[in-house]
Amino acid sequence: MKRPSTILLVDDEADFRENVAERLQARGYQILQAGEAESALSIVRENVVDLALVDVLMPGMDGITLLGKLKEIDPLAEVVVVTGQGSIESAVEAMRRGAYHYVTKPVRLAELEMVVRRAVEKTLMSRQNNLLCEERRRTRSRTTAEIVARSSAMRKVLDEAEKLAQTDSSVLIEGETGTGKEVLAEWIHRKSRRSEHPLVVVNCGALSESLVDAELFGHEKGAFTGALESRPGLIEMADGGTLLLDEIGDIAPPAQVRLLRVLERGLFRRVGSTREQSVDVRILAASHRDLTRAAAEGRFREDLYHRLLVFRLRIPPLRERQDDILPLADHFLSRLATGTSRHFGEAARDAMRGYSWPGNVREVAHAVERAAFAAAHAGVDEIEPFHLAMPTSTNSRNPLVSLDEAEKRHVLAVLELMGGNRVKAADVLGISERHLYRLLQRYSGTKSESGTDVEVTGP
Repeated sequence: MKRPSTILLVDDEADFRENVAERLQARGYQILQAGEAESALSIVRENVVDLALVDVLMPGMDGITLLGKLKEIDPLAEVVVVTGQGSIESAVEAMRRGAYHYVTKPVRLAELEMVVRRAVEKTLMSRQNNLLCEERRRTRSRTTAEIVARSSAMRKVLDEAEKLAQTDSSVLIEGETGTGKEVLAEWIHRKSRRSEHPLVVVNCGALSESLVDAELFGHEKGAFTGALESRPGLIEMADGGTLLLDEIGDIAPPAQVRLLRVLERGLFRRVGSTREQSVDVRILAASHRDLTRAAAEGRFREDLYHRLLVFRLRIPPLRERQDDILPLADHFLSRLATGTSRHFGEAARDAMRGYSWPGNVREVAHAVERAAFAAAHAGVDEIEPFHLAMPTSTNSRNPLVSLDEAEKRHVLAVLELMGGNRVKAADVLGISERHLYRLLQRYSGTKSESGTDVEVTGP
């Protein structure tokens, strides 16, 4: 169910506010009220307001001045000015400041209702157009450009993803950290019939167990300490579009039960509410973990696992699609070095071909960014291997190791590349800093690939 349109009534006459609120609430609008301008500004800063009905004459700041400030906070929200002192001058000034309409008291509620309906429709249309423009911008600047698929392995993934985009079925996207799972999910969304609706990304690993329900499902006013207003959750915000559950393997067990109900029946309940709401979302999930093993070991609900696993896509790591390494590097460099002749020398290209890239596409992007900065700082156009600052010992590593050992090597290699900074390393690895800290405690006393102790810095 979509969010009801929200209207803010700003008038120092409480009786007028109550009469208008009662009429508009009966028409399905959500009503917020303020008796003066400063309270109205606080409400708009904390809530999404689609329309404000503003009285001109109020104690303190007048309605015309308030109109301008409201437009500064949210230019897309419409404002209707209401006053008992109608005049041509104030009407002209209100319209000049961006008012949608100007009405005088005593207000005929039927006429006001018509004005409200049209103003809200204009706001919603403006927001939708703005969203579409932003989606097109993101498409041009990120997704369309970043899916580099020269290798046959990656082209096969894209072919399958394009077919799945035409369905509404759940898809589980698997792959190592940094392979581009979120980028592929965005690509699927834009190829689907839901492309004009939102894509909402939920980083399950970043949601604490105490807040996961409120973030996913929303909450009602007073549901818990600090819940001063009702808020929609991320699932509700994705209504009509696509919900990407990134790192689904890290989601808290209690939330897994309620998430299953959303997948099975499209139903959820806000925290603190007894009323079930329906939602129409397409679910995509991504994980670098082995969910099959996690489900078998009881660390992930088996019924949720099978509900997510309608279709599966596996993004191969870069070491399995080496034909993509140089095209990816060239792509990232072209975005960073626009208008210059900066390029990779043959030695740098050979170094990149021979490196295993344990951090996958994300590591390529960061290495190219470092190299472009270093070359620019040195005033040269040709990028050499030392500009890339890549480790040189990973090529000789024995690949015949356990998954735990491979994970440990990868984590410590990324941490060393980030100079021991946990915040940056966690970002590259796509996990929370708390998760990284637990891994480092497990690896206590382990040396890095270069044979030195890894110094851990950062908060």
